[in-house]
Amino acid sequence: MNPATKNLYTQYNPWLLLIITLGITMVGFQFIGAFIGIAFALFAYPGDFQSFFPALLDPTSDELMRSPLLIMQGIGSFIGFIFLPWLLMKYIYKGGLSELTIRVTSPNLLMLSIFIVLFFMGFNAPFIEWNQNISLPESFAGIEDKLRALEDTLAKTTIFITKFDSTSQLILGVIVVAIIPGIGEEFVFRGLVQNHIYRISKNIHVAIWVGAFLFSLFHLQFYGLIPRMFLGVMFGYLYYFSGNIIYPMIAHFFNNGFTLIMLYLYQQNIVDFNIEETDVLPWPQVIFATGITILLFFIFQKHAKKVITDEQLG
Repeated sequence: MNPATKNLYTQYNPWLLLIITLGITMVGFQFIGAFIGIAFALFAYPGDFQSFFPALLDPTSDELMRSPLLIMQGIGSFIGFIFLPWLLMKYIYKGGLSELTIRVTSPNLLMLSIFIVLFFMGFNAPFIEWNQNISLPESFAGIEDKLRALEDTLAKTTIFITKFDSTSQLILGVIVVAIIPGIGEEFVFRGLVQNHIYRISKNIHVAIWVGAFLFSLFHLQFYGLIPRMFLGVMFGYLYYFSGNIIYPMIAHFFNNGFTLIMLYLYQQNIVDFNIEETDVLPWPQVIFATGITILLFFIFQKHAKKVITDEQLG
């Protein structure tokens, strides 16, 4: 049976599981992980001990805080999205990672996952631009000001931690921004949250879209909510079509890692294309990218169905 539509952990109410999973992840990332991350970042800070805590209050104003800030984020993400959810699954839900995947991982499907991500970027580009420029009604001006201020703070932090001074910092960035989120966020939002919502709704499409919305909402970026939700939907269908959590993990890793490396190459003046600019693709290219994405999804679904059938027969 496809793990994406299998009723896991049926001894518990799915609403309770959904709340526990999201709660554990939030507490692990925002509090436990953050506290442990600060302890490790302290030792990675090249300045003196007395300078660290003032710098922690405004890390983007101190160039020495780039690596410590990456370490803090990486540890917080690892604890919140991987370690605590794994403990939850193993000791509370009494399940294992094997329940989220079929045994066979096809190299062809791995390559298709990567190409889907590449062309999906073209499809998503106009939504990124539209969402960034959205304006709320005047009656919500106060809320919009707060959302813009939060967005500016998060954007400032993102720009700071992705402006690498060395290759070693780039490697650390790939681990923190691509590898840990690729594994952890897919484990939580596709492997656990999506399954809980499927048990509640009895509809895989509802589960994929609601799970993707929660995935996007979790990032606390209103002006990136829609394109990130579409990204989550893409990951959700990769999981549903294949029954293998490995494919959305690889796709997520490639999406973040490719963006990070292209940004680094642009910063080093090796390429003249800034991947963070959302208005660089003309509409014919967006339409072409959308068509290729849909075609690749059909090919992926057809091949994945054969892989699942072969495993069941074997």
